[in-house]
Amino acid sequence: MSASMLRFASRRTVSIYNSSIPKALNTTIRCIATSPVKTLTETKSSFPDHKFSYEKACRQALVDNTLTNKSDTLDFGAYQRTFKLTISEEEASKIPSILALHARLNLSKNYQYSTLVRSLTCQTADSDYADNLQMSLFGAHLLSYYVTEHLIATYPRLPVSILRNATEAYIGDYSLYDVAKNVWGIEADSTSNLEKYLAKEPRLFRFGRLRFSSHTTEVEKGITKIGSTSELAITKATAFSNAVRAIVSGLYAHDGEEATKEFIKNHILSRKIDVGKMFQFRSPGKMLVKLLKAQKMEAPTIRLISETGRNSSSPVFIVGCFSGEHMLAEGQGSSLKEARIRSLVDALKAFYLYRPLDPKASSDKDFKPLFVDAGETFY
Repeated sequence: MSASMLRFASRRTVSIYNSSIPKALNTTIRCIATSPVKTLTETKSSFPDHKFSYEKACRQALVDNTLTNKSDTLDFGAYQRTFKLTISEEEASKIPSILALHARLNLSKNYQYSTLVRSLTCQTADSDYADNLQMSLFGAHLLSYYVTEHLIATYPRLPVSILRNATEAYIGDYSLYDVAKNVWGIEADSTSNLEKYLAKEPRLFRFGRLRFSSHTTEVEKGITKIGSTSELAITKATAFSNAVRAIVSGLYAHDGEEATKEFIKNHILSRKIDVGKMFQFRSPGKMLVKLLKAQKMEAPTIRLISETGRNSSSPVFIVGCFSGEHMLAEGQGSSLKEARIRSLVDALKAFYLYRPLDPKASSDKDFKPLFVDAGETFY
């Protein structure tokens, strides 16, 4: 992996917030470790309700004797498991759906059709064909790295809990399921062998669709049949999301880091996520007091700016949240209490959703780390 990726795992992207940096902040700069490495013996996460997708996948242990790799340990494209059967490049080039998907994603000539076939083949108990298990694991690490890097560079003051939620909104199972099914047009192989035989479908055509063992099967609308109880059975959302991760890892193996980063930017980060709606403040007043105290600013005061219809059925009050002579935010509501709370919440969001004018990620060539703030421990 490139030096920029390793460098980012140990420090956070920062930018200028205040020209005068207090001496007390020199030893309290907050860092967020973004490395997705997680061992099986690691203690339980402190965020049990907001786990990254790779945290679920990395618990699938592999037997060492089933793995082979070349002498170059950094050649990630050379890692593979031993299989009895594989689809050759010549056979894969005869599958219409693979050719269509390759063109739809605007993949380069270096990206082999057989890699796409393997990306759409999940691990099943009754198949000896090469599956996408290792590809999806490595693709999950690539997605988590670049998406987290983008969020930290764009919102350098984002709290960790909100950062995890935003990352999951980009690369969670259901988000990637929507990308694979509704944007890329990947289809699941849901027809039986009898239906394929009656339709006189060539054997190779089944490898152009997503193949996996499902927990459940929808017999007809409103009726669901319990499917396989095998340990390899997965949900439809997980199967589609693993296909996306496998395709990303295949792009890294064939075209390198820059092409993978551009692909993730165009297909994943281009989706709009409203980070502001992920905040939920239980006591915005108390939190704003602590935040301003940490920033060595005056305590907040609420001042009425304007009002209309106080004695009517639809009054409107507009208040401002001030710190000294500086107005932090405005809030309006049908009562003074509602307007006050809205102004406090908007003031907090204005701080946490701060965005640099020209954010640079650590993997960018012209990246220069700068100082933002020391962060806080009370969120």
